[in-house]
Amino acid sequence: MTTPATPTAPALVFHRLPVEPDEGLPQAFGCLIGPTAYDFGLYAELDAPDTDPPETLYDLAAPAPSARPAAPPGYLVLRAVRHGADRQRTEFLRKLVVEPQLVHTAGRLAIRLVTARVARGNLNGRGHYGSEIVIGVAQRWV
Repeated sequence: MTTPATPTAPALVFHRLPVEPDEGLPQAFGCLIGPTAYDFGLYAELDAPDTDPPETLYDLAAPAPSARPAAPPGYLVLRAVRHGADRQRTEFLRKLVVEPQLVHTAGRLAIRLVTARVARGNLNGRGHYGSEIVIGVAQRWV
């Protein structure tokens, strides 16, 4: 007896969003995902003392499981607005968690936060302090 073949979904191809950590947070930028134009807005919500030096890095990755789990010091929020023929539509507005295998889906987009290390100096400020933000985005369908 043979088992009928099950159709498989095509693999998503993620591309890195053009986040410029040295430009600081919040920031906004536009880019094409497939044939569609999107505007993105990104900001950080952190529990960071004003007294920390600008080069202090906050890793927003979820801590490893332990006997005494601790919460990350904050999170990123991403908004994606799709441009349509007649209007703009917010496709995505959520907190992001650093879990590279966790894929957030919304409308035509699939999004994952791979890395989020934010320097104190890049909160409402520009400069090279060592921040690193990697967000992948894929088109789910045309």
